[in-house]
Amino acid sequence: MIEKNSDTSSAASNDTEKLWELTKANLARTLPSGNYKTWIEPLKIGRTEEGRLVLAGPNPFFINWVRSNLHNELSTALAAAGCESLVQLEFITDWEPSGAAEAPPPVAGAAEAKASSRLTYASDRFTFENFVVGASNHYAHFAAKALVTDTLGADALFITSDHGLGKSHLALALGRAFQRLKPHPRVFYLTAEDFTNEMTHALKHGLMEEFKAKYRQTCDVLVLEEVQFLAGKEKIQAELCFTLDCLAERGRKMLFTSPQEPKAIPRLGSKLRSRLTAAIQSPISHPDAETRLNILIQKAKANSFKVPRGVLEYLAEGETTDVRQLESCLVSLRAKSQLMGRPADLDMAREVLAHMGGDGRDNEVNLLVIRAHIGRHYQVEAAEITSRNRTARLNEARAIGIYLARQLTPRTLEEIGRAFGRSHSSAVYACHKLEERLVKDPKLAGRLDFLRRKLLEE
Repeated sequence: MIEKNSDTSSAASNDTEKLWELTKANLARTLPSGNYKTWIEPLKIGRTEEGRLVLAGPNPFFINWVRSNLHNELSTALAAAGCESLVQLEFITDWEPSGAAEAPPPVAGAAEAKASSRLTYASDRFTFENFVVGASNHYAHFAAKALVTDTLGADALFITSDHGLGKSHLALALGRAFQRLKPHPRVFYLTAEDFTNEMTHALKHGLMEEFKAKYRQTCDVLVLEEVQFLAGKEKIQAELCFTLDCLAERGRKMLFTSPQEPKAIPRLGSKLRSRLTAAIQSPISHPDAETRLNILIQKAKANSFKVPRGVLEYLAEGETTDVRQLESCLVSLRAKSQLMGRPADLDMAREVLAHMGGDGRDNEVNLLVIRAHIGRHYQVEAAEITSRNRTARLNEARAIGIYLARQLTPRTLEEIGRAFGRSHSSAVYACHKLEERLVKDPKLAGRLDFLRRKLLEE
């Protein structure tokens, strides 16, 4: 059990550090090297209490990922290091790595609060350069960069999306970009919960004047995530309104994020709603198959994971549209490949998806499966089907593949067209021409029906 004794605090601290080093050594042996470097090395000991170990990470996205994906591994490694009676493992985001950019001092006494308003970074993972841009997030990416370069035409941006689609990545990238732009910018990155906790602490300890001065006078850039947390908190909302007014008058930049746009957040006061609505609104929708594939390609490359493109296409064509879930699929596939000592393939990808709770397809026929099946029947390679070659045999194979995909999957014609190397208009044209031929050609209709039944039997 980890204990904190005030008389032997130095020794206890040393013991805790040794425990953590042993734990990290255990994890280094059991986790893939890419996972260890990305998710374990940045973790630090936040504090220790009786029966509890608190680990600190650089930002909410990082902590949420570790909590969701590595909690069991951390607990097992701690037990192996000799901490068998640990009662609870907690995670916070209130530490600052050495070398962090200069920032204003926190409100006096606020060290007791878990929240931190300083932007911190563990690596170069969250930048504009490594943000995968697609049709679903192009405008949000453009707007965030424009806010940094002062070409947005406004001083505030509000990004909305479901969880796991890139809001935090853009928020962190924006803060990092501002740090590069100026030598010592006062960039405050925090969640609405952090803001609430810090204000509550200031109220309890008579530190409101210091709190107000901190956010109204010393802040150059305010990045406030998860704004929906403020719902129903009237005093917090009122204070934030005054803060936003001060920042606006001083021409400071502001970025807000939430799963909901301001007008859709319940119990949000009209004054705060009005100020948030005045920001440029930029939604991020779920990424299409092409963007999902590009995300997987980039993440595989970043982790030096060699995996066939067809396997990545299989993962991308599923209904997993959460970027974090996509990354989890890739991490699990890499781990399984290393543990089994064989290259990742489609069978392994199917096993990973099944282990994670299903492949998200139910009875849907996958686009990759359709293309492969059509290729086998017509004795052509996938590269030929997606090529610009327009021989009669290839044109027929493509048309039947597109037509069956339209019947057997919920994919849009745009997505289906891309899977067969064609545009949306070309896919529409192929379907129309095939329907005309089916009326006049019974053999083609029989071939189509045969292929449909085979696909449904797989």
